[in-house]
Amino acid sequence: MMRFAQVLLVLMVALAICQPAAAQVETDDATADTTAMIDNAATVDNLTSVSAFNRDLVRKIKKGCIYIWAMTPGNSGFMQPAWIGSGVIFMAVPEEEACYALTNHHVANETCLLQVETWDRATYKAQMVATEPGLDCALIRIEGIPRDRYEPCALGNSDEVIIGEPALAVGAPGSGDAVNTNRSDPFISFGLHQSTTMRVVSGRMTDPYELIGWWSGWRTNLGRQVLTNLPWRFVTEAPISGGNSGGPLFNSRGECIGLNHAHMSWGPQATQHVNYTIPVNFCKTFCFQILDTGKYELPWMGLDVLMPNYFDDRAGVYEFVDRYLDETTLRIYSVRKDSPATRAVCVDEPDIKTGLLGGDIILEFDGRTFADVSELRMYAFTLEIGKTVPVKIKRGKQELEFTVVIGVKRAYDSEFSI
Repeated sequence: MMRFAQVLLVLMVALAICQPAAAQVETDDATADTTAMIDNAATVDNLTSVSAFNRDLVRKIKKGCIYIWAMTPGNSGFMQPAWIGSGVIFMAVPEEEACYALTNHHVANETCLLQVETWDRATYKAQMVATEPGLDCALIRIEGIPRDRYEPCALGNSDEVIIGEPALAVGAPGSGDAVNTNRSDPFISFGLHQSTTMRVVSGRMTDPYELIGWWSGWRTNLGRQVLTNLPWRFVTEAPISGGNSGGPLFNSRGECIGLNHAHMSWGPQATQHVNYTIPVNFCKTFCFQILDTGKYELPWMGLDVLMPNYFDDRAGVYEFVDRYLDETTLRIYSVRKDSPATRAVCVDEPDIKTGLLGGDIILEFDGRTFADVSELRMYAFTLEIGKTVPVKIKRGKQELEFTVVIGVKRAYDSEFSI
């Protein structure tokens, strides 16, 4: 009864507070109309400012965004598009009427000729300089392009991206039924030309087993090393579709912070709110190593710590994760043949000549402890090639310390080993 009386008292007070306001609205129509007009004007101003922001941003970056046709010989003997994607120009070579651009490995990897279209619908030939399936990243060079026909985009710092900040995706998505395409031109009827979508960067995907799930589906067409060198990737709500692959994701300053490369498009999780972007810092390391030295090198020991190396199909991977995986135990499942780990030196007992072995459990690595294999894997990518690293392991009931000299990751058989 007391509770009912309290509720009734609260309702009476609320009504007493609300009644004068209602009377004010009824008796002062002019004031109410004026207030509504001000509120509506503020809303329009906000929308206008957002629209102007997007428009200015697109004007700034559009001359560095490209549309890519990967050409292969058709049945008739003529060249035809085998894959269509997007890309971003980041470096000018004006003295040679050329420039460099980034795109995805899965856009450009199987082609003998690339054709690029710029913002003004002009087309140019391009050639593959290098591709890195482990990052799903490719470096291409566009030839015969005048310097005034493009503007290189600035490559930002993906390590400084804050989750929740705005992100603008630019590319050429669509299908044969896409709207606003020129149906008379068979080369652009597939997709939209320089479309933009804008939402936010919603997270970082650091789970290596999520990448392995994608790898098990992509490896048949894109090779066994695809996605294996990605420490993590962005998740963004900016919608991307087929044709957006290789296109840039920009921050609000017009800096490219990543390359869009995939979206959740199958099963009950299919959605346009889960889209994946390769952080641009990984792409920068790849392309500048290629341009400076002619090769791309990653640190490597040859340890399978995520799963045994004999799992191939997606079902096998998922069964292992569901039934056998213990992420907090840093177990070495296997050691790659003739890898740096096989030449590891035991500090405690020099007579042990076996190096590290499958079944060893890592207790400390480079003087650090790690909560799970994901942390260990991401740290391993930061090591310097040639560095000697102490590794403390448990083998049976015995604790031993080894030293491993970090080598160069092999491109042909390393997969997800670290």
